[in-house]
Amino acid sequence: GYSLGVIVEACIQHQSGSSHVDPIYVSAHYLRTTNTCVGQVHVKVLKSGKTFTNILAELVQQGTTRITAHLLFGDLSPSQPGQQQRVLAPPSPYARRVPLYSHPSTVSYDARRPRWMTNMQTHLSADTVLLSHNDPSSTTRTTAESVGGGGVEWGAWCELSHKDDKLTTASMPFFCDTFLNLPSLLPESEPGSAGRKRSWFPTITMTVEFKARIPSSDNHSIRTVGLYSESRFQNEPEGRHNVRVEVWTAPSQIGQGDVTQGWRDDQYCIAVADQIALMLPVEVNIRQGTKHSGKL
Repeated sequence: GYSLGVIVEACIQHQSGSSHVDPIYVSAHYLRTTNTCVGQVHVKVLKSGKTFTNILAELVQQGTTRITAHLLFGDLSPSQPGQQQRVLAPPSPYARRVPLYSHPSTVSYDARRPRWMTNMQTHLSADTVLLSHNDPSSTTRTTAESVGGGGVEWGAWCELSHKDDKLTTASMPFFCDTFLNLPSLLPESEPGSAGRKRSWFPTITMTVEFKARIPSSDNHSIRTVGLYSESRFQNEPEGRHNVRVEVWTAPSQIGQGDVTQGWRDDQYCIAVADQIALMLPVEVNIRQGTKHSGKL
């Protein structure tokens, strides 16, 4: 997610003087592992029309293409008064609301952060109700008579640690890649569970749709987002599994502010992502890192 954010930021800068300044969609393929070393983003405009600009971008490190991405840019400016708005939003009964059960002001930072978040400069407050849906005894478990259903869920309020930090458009792929993978949420009784093994979950493809611009009103936090993920399938080879992530605005920072009536109607989805990831032994990640001058 962080590496894809670098590509998105490079393309945003490339488009800064055009009429299409907002990323709307990006589809990325991760060809090789990225490293913490110098890299270049190569940007090529494939087609520029009245509504969209199509861009091809590649992240290159040490002369090797690591990620290739196809991006769609346009204009996400809010509709002007009097303009027709073809949107699905509150108060419509068909509109989706923020899928977290608690207001961020009523929760606190998790005492223990997942190992993979140690160096991410963020705080989490996981949604315990969503986590309970993954319990073997949960009513969400499926049977031979079930219609649909299945899989696991995860959600949390996520906040940038430093007070001067602010959400940016280029940071959305990073947040879209912040979740607990399906194998980590399955009980050890399941064959696809990561259990107590140290595993690595490399992304092989990722798409992000940018629904709206970063919030700028007093009704939203400038460094906190709501995250919701769901995973339904796991298959061979390499325990590949799907993940769908939604990134939402937050009405306040974690543990701050007040719960106001109708706060859910004021929140909106900033981005939606889908990815395919693998489940590999962590030793594979370590070996990949030792092949290059920079460690993972």
